[in-house]
Amino acid sequence: MPSTHAKPRSNKFLHIVITFIASIVITGQSTLNSKLNTYIENPLLTAVINFVTGIIVIILVMIVKPKLWRAFRTIPSLLKQKQLRWWHLLGGLSGAFFVATQSSLVAVLGVAIFTVAVVAGQTSGALITDKFGIGPAGKQPITLIRIAAAILGIVGVVVSVSGDKANGTIAIGSVLLCLAAGFLVSTQPALNGQIALRTGHPIPATMVNFIVGLIAISIAFFGTEYFNPQGFNIPPMPWVNPLIWLGGPAGVFFVLTAAFMARTLGVFLFTLTSVVGQLSGAIILDLLMPTAETNITFQLILGIVITGLAVVLAGVQPKSKRMQLPEQS
Repeated sequence: MPSTHAKPRSNKFLHIVITFIASIVITGQSTLNSKLNTYIENPLLTAVINFVTGIIVIILVMIVKPKLWRAFRTIPSLLKQKQLRWWHLLGGLSGAFFVATQSSLVAVLGVAIFTVAVVAGQTSGALITDKFGIGPAGKQPITLIRIAAAILGIVGVVVSVSGDKANGTIAIGSVLLCLAAGFLVSTQPALNGQIALRTGHPIPATMVNFIVGLIAISIAFFGTEYFNPQGFNIPPMPWVNPLIWLGGPAGVFFVLTAAFMARTLGVFLFTLTSVVGQLSGAIILDLLMPTAETNITFQLILGIVITGLAVVLAGVQPKSKRMQLPEQS
């Protein structure tokens, strides 16, 4: 019997490690997009560039592996056969909102507070996502332990922000936006995971995510420029400063990982693992690449510790509960 379960447990551990690494990378994306936006000075255009560079990376992958392009082309027929629903394609909308929020608020809050706020939103959103079985791993119960963990995570956000006295009123509004971004982005791996499950590979799901995100953010950008022009600056070209252009590829790695892991780990466990990775990378980035508003306080550290405890608490799940794939309709 032990040998029968050894491989699944080993695979699960490997998937947790990959998710952890991808989450550190996505925390780095926050800083990369913020740095790019310091040149462009237009968060919406920064987000557009983020999605365009991501799509370029995915196209290059599809060129190298044509079978991934063929998998992507099956999506219309899957929709016609109702194996996929139209709303499964909307994961990119939450990603677009997240990237736009990320580009404009990291410089205001610093990477650490931004990450903690997003984490609280993600944890709460993951509970609801799993409850209704939106992801490919099926329905997961909302237990008292999970609710307590979500509340503890929000307490961690409040404690973290309480130390930022210099930005009092500004920080609260910014944090609420981050909470909303985190809540919405928790649905992204679930929706993309459904596409990955039906097409047989996470690359088509990632492509759909970036195309939908690009359309949404482009409409927002051109609409804003038409009715209330913000203007923008031309950033250094990739061959001059390649680092600031890596936000899109970092996003591809994370979305690709999320689309696959939503099935193997479930949305909630994926989110918890992602939380640990984001928190681990946040303080390091604030120390190595600080913004003008970076302010690492005792309250911030305490808030991150509390949020970390929420992750541990939420990881306590009844062994009798087993994940099942949702029935296709």
